[in-house]
Amino acid sequence: MTLQKRVWRIIKENKGRYIGILILILLGSFYFTAATGIANNLKKMVVKFAEEYKQEDLTFSTDKPIKDIAALEDASGALIETYQQYDIKLPDRQSQLGGELRLLSLSSKINIPAVFSGRGLENPGDILLDPYFYQTQGLSIGSQIELNGKTFNIVGTMAVPNYVFILKNLYDVLPTSGFGIGIISSADIEAFPESATVYGAYFEDRENINAQTTKLHGLLSEKGYSLSEWLDAKNNKRISMPWTNISSMKSMSFPVSIAFFLLSCLIVGVIIMRIVKSDGVVIGTLYAQGYRRRELTRHYIAIPVLLSGLGGLVGTLLALTCVKPVVDSMLIYYILPDKGINFSALNLAVAVLMPVAFIGLSSFLIIRKILKKTAVQLMKGDEQKSKVNFIERALRLDQFKFNTKFRIREQVRSIPRLLFLVLGVSAASMILMFGFTFNYSMDVVMDRGALARYQYPLEYNFKEVQNLQDGAIPEGAEPYNAFRCYPEGRESVEFYLVGMKPDSIGLKMNDMRGNALSKDQVNITYPLASRLKLKEGDTINFVNKLDGKSYSLTIDGIVQAYGEQFVYMPLDEFNHMTGQPFGSYRTVLSSHDIDFDESLLAGVMDARNPEAFEDLAMPTTLIVASVTALAVLIAVIIIFLVTSLMIDESRNTISLLKILGYREKELAKLILNSSTPAVFIGFWLGLPLMLAFGNNLYGYVAEITNLVMPMIVNPLYVLISFVVIFAVYEVTKRLCGKKLAKISMSEALKAGSE
Repeated sequence: MTLQKRVWRIIKENKGRYIGILILILLGSFYFTAATGIANNLKKMVVKFAEEYKQEDLTFSTDKPIKDIAALEDASGALIETYQQYDIKLPDRQSQLGGELRLLSLSSKINIPAVFSGRGLENPGDILLDPYFYQTQGLSIGSQIELNGKTFNIVGTMAVPNYVFILKNLYDVLPTSGFGIGIISSADIEAFPESATVYGAYFEDRENINAQTTKLHGLLSEKGYSLSEWLDAKNNKRISMPWTNISSMKSMSFPVSIAFFLLSCLIVGVIIMRIVKSDGVVIGTLYAQGYRRRELTRHYIAIPVLLSGLGGLVGTLLALTCVKPVVDSMLIYYILPDKGINFSALNLAVAVLMPVAFIGLSSFLIIRKILKKTAVQLMKGDEQKSKVNFIERALRLDQFKFNTKFRIREQVRSIPRLLFLVLGVSAASMILMFGFTFNYSMDVVMDRGALARYQYPLEYNFKEVQNLQDGAIPEGAEPYNAFRCYPEGRESVEFYLVGMKPDSIGLKMNDMRGNALSKDQVNITYPLASRLKLKEGDTINFVNKLDGKSYSLTIDGIVQAYGEQFVYMPLDEFNHMTGQPFGSYRTVLSSHDIDFDESLLAGVMDARNPEAFEDLAMPTTLIVASVTALAVLIAVIIIFLVTSLMIDESRNTISLLKILGYREKELAKLILNSSTPAVFIGFWLGLPLMLAFGNNLYGYVAEITNLVMPMIVNPLYVLISFVVIFAVYEVTKRLCGKKLAKISMSEALKAGSE
């Protein structure tokens, strides 16, 4: 009981130090619980929605209606749904936002709508709207909406599995402002004879979807159907967009939290070692009085277990309150049924117990090592004496002046403390530079990526293959053809093979030195070449994702690019290789607007308004701000803990130096500035760690989402990070300087009398 009281007394004497450790542990548990909670709840909503409402595995269109769908379903092993769609622009009197609504016929087999509010379709003239369009247009259930002269009754809001992320066209990059979807009955959509027919397919065998997709394509081709808008769910942004968030959060949750716990292990280990060693004489006396090693071990391990348990619990509880607001904010953009927030009991247990296990085990090993000594050895007080280690002996400090020797000894005589300072500053620097590098990389991708290489800002994508013989493309425009493919044996690495005119000027193409590349050859973008480990002269073997046919090409040049995965070749050779008629194309790049029939278009990309694309990078501002704040907090805690610990370990020396006439400013320089080289080394160690961490993380995300992100370091941001870390170091030194000033001269006299 007496020993238990001493635990609370130790904590009270150094409240700031233990609060810092508590925050580190709290951050680890908070991040793990929040990241896994958000990812798992979002995944649960996505997966359950897809399973319960039969989300399509494939969407496609044909040049003519499919006659015998039942026979095609039997042959392909798929459920195939036919539905109509028709786009209507709302009249100005109904919409002040320039709204546009896509009407979809009610599905019964796949892509079944989930009703959020109100009721389902029951009567002719009923309509269900997506909640975002419903809210932004200021509509209400029970009101009416007029569409092309026909009045519909709004009976509720809904979500459909093939429009989780509402994009107007399959190949759009951003949602169209004011665009939404509505569900009406098949009978009602017949009032719009210009409606387009679209097919969705859901495969019964959930393990071999790619093979079944190829089989269905072959069956349709055999029956003489010309296919367009053929896109699987994995590459359909309307369906796949939430998975990017899920994958990134899951991939980050465990390593980040482990890093916090390991840092906590190191500093707690240093503190516990110092406490136990300083109590060596007391422990020896307690042994002599009959206390057992087990009792003393329980006493000293109580502090790390208490800190880790409390930090893990508080961090987990705080994270529980943050998950729902974050998920709710995502449900503004992802139209999913809200299934409520649930947490995995295993993840919660891991968040609380993992720091206890890590920190408790490391502390136990340190305590046991010291307590193995006999009572006589401990009572001699050898544990309290500073020992000259091999580093100090190797440095040969006699050649230095007193102040230099003192500073070096202050650091090297406590290797665990020095290691914690270096690694801690490295971790803070790594996080800070990663945030800046991520932001800069996004800026480079936006400024120098695909959009910057477009000489012609408009890209028109057609639903079906067009032919130059059917009509000339106007001046200032160029035809392109393309299909999606993957390297043999690596289906996760998808890219586009693009056919272009050898004299094309719509797309800029330079080699890695910035020199113009010939377009009358096979060129590959650098990110794809790097990912596949290809160089000039190598052969790339790949498979057309649409029909499963294999091709081979020899690489002639590598295109300087950022994040893009393309292989380019001459258009005529492309059409000849793929068996398409001479002059076939699917895309038109243009320097000006062209009045194409909208029913023929699958999507239009307009690069003339860069502000629209900046929305893609808007979340990075929040990311960088939060990462910077986190890095500063970590740096403050670590530097404060180490400096505070160093002052406590040198109390007698500081007191003696005051007796010898050293002033407070001189002592501050002597004691507090001794950590400067370690902080400097820690910062620069953080740079290669950041690059290794970022490249591994981006490589993992690329394999999961097929999204390649370059790691581009800006020296200016490295300098800013350096200034921030050292500014934190200087501020923290000043805070610790107050503690140094409180040490009295009598400390040395007391130590001598003892």
